[in-house]
Amino acid sequence: MKKNGFRLWPTLLIVVLGGGFIWLMNYGFEHSALVRDIFSGGDSGSVFGEVPANSEASLAARGRLTARISMLIFAVITVMQFVALVIGGTVVSGIRRSDDSTELKLRRLENAEIFFDVPLYVGLFGTVSAFLVMTFSPQSSRLIAYSSTLIGIIFSLVLRLSMQYPLRQKLVRETVEASGDHRK
Repeated sequence: MKKNGFRLWPTLLIVVLGGGFIWLMNYGFEHSALVRDIFSGGDSGSVFGEVPANSEASLAARGRLTARISMLIFAVITVMQFVALVIGGTVVSGIRRSDDSTELKLRRLENAEIFFDVPLYVGLFGTVSAFLVMTFSPQSSRLIAYSSTLIGIIFSLVLRLSMQYPLRQKLVRETVEASGDHRK
């Protein structure tokens, strides 16, 4: 039972923080011209005028809707990147804390290799999603494509350099020490 509770908390935390980030982005879009301009290409009403409250079909309203959709795509992809980072960290922590033999831990770490690439795949997904947005908003599509790829590369490097590599080095050292082969 304790193990299930341990798995529930990170999931709950991810859902709450992810939802909070998406809400914060939406709030920023509504209340900050800077956030709105990032996703609308800097034309938050200056060219076409402000969006009238009752006008759903105006060009400005469509531009604002496209900017909001772009912002939500960006926010969801960013949350997905953090989820991939947390899952990768959880997998490495599980291997580190397990009572398995050193050899089995090394095998499990090799088997977990896919989790270190997931941020790259999410970044690629963000880039492909940006191509879909490009028709409506070239400015925000570039933001989505570049940022999702960059975050994916950074998170993959963080997982590999700060979690995978140190654990693998420790396990290799333990394996060598256990075998009695201390050659340098």
